[in-house]
Amino acid sequence: MKILILQDRLRLGGTEVQALALGQQWLDLGHDVRLVVFRSGGQLADSPAAKRLAPIILQPIATWLDNWAPGLEKAAAAFKPEVVVAFGREANAKLPHLQKLSPRPRLVATLRSGRDQPERFWKALRSADVVVANARWAADEAASQGVPRERIQTVYSGLARMPVAADPAAARADWRARARTPEGAVVIVCVAGFRRGKGQDLLLRAAAKLPAEPAWQLWLAGDGPWLEPCKKIAAELRMTKQVRFTGLAKDPALLYAAADVAALASLAEALPNFLIEAQAAGLPVVATAVGGVTECFEDGVTGIAVPDGNPAAFAAALARAIRDREWRAAARGPAQARAKEMFDGLRNAAKWLEMFERKI
Repeated sequence: MKILILQDRLRLGGTEVQALALGQQWLDLGHDVRLVVFRSGGQLADSPAAKRLAPIILQPIATWLDNWAPGLEKAAAAFKPEVVVAFGREANAKLPHLQKLSPRPRLVATLRSGRDQPERFWKALRSADVVVANARWAADEAASQGVPRERIQTVYSGLARMPVAADPAAARADWRARARTPEGAVVIVCVAGFRRGKGQDLLLRAAAKLPAEPAWQLWLAGDGPWLEPCKKIAAELRMTKQVRFTGLAKDPALLYAAADVAALASLAEALPNFLIEAQAAGLPVVATAVGGVTECFEDGVTGIAVPDGNPAAFAAALARAIRDREWRAAARGPAQARAKEMFDGLRNAAKWLEMFERKI
């Protein structure tokens, strides 16, 4: 099968990681896959996955425009795809431009974000042959925006990488030494881009309410425009000794091996890759119950769901996770089993192909 993947730019985000992972898995399963990217750049542009897929870059010069896709129809026509799959807001919005291709491919839109979307995005989804949502919550959101329910499919995100360190004990010792983590302290980790809505500010304010004992540290991994404001918040709250800003996590598995609890205080999400990876690594989760977040874990068993925008409630949930060593240990096996069952990468990539082969 000839599959064309559309993506605006290869930034380091969950959508882009998933697009590259699916492209590779479909190649491994014997399909002809092409990746078209609107503009160059992004943290994933030089990744092994991107190099293998050898993306066609449409913009002749590097710009800051994510929605400019010159020559998209020509590039698609030259490949003659049977299926076109769009990932991300700007790529989805361009799907209607391919309606007149001959032979006409099946046009597959995706909904993978909990953020508000413009009308042009929803208009494109309503005109697509099928919309693939990465969570049940996202499927309901698409239906609420006028996408016919019979054209919506739910396929969970698959694990793009196994978040298990080659030597977990060594990784744990190394990272804790670098972070000057006190012996026996509980490490809370959050891996997310620093932008408004990801909730690092709420997480800092919640952590500021935690008692000093049992000892704990908060590690915030990632980069972005919200990083410096969050560093200022940590300083204002006098938390610089307990908070570590670790930068971009090139290998999150090392952080998961060193941590004890995963935390995410986002205000909007569909199905965050971070929580899926954390569960696969055996970490219990504390997270705001927004979007499809609670589909990543079993509330009360492998994680704790918290009402969004409530630092006091988040602090109480973190305090429970910190002091209850037995609960953390008991959550490990069920968390890993849930991740393996629901978010297996190859199995979920095959579900996409089964959907394509049913002629949608």
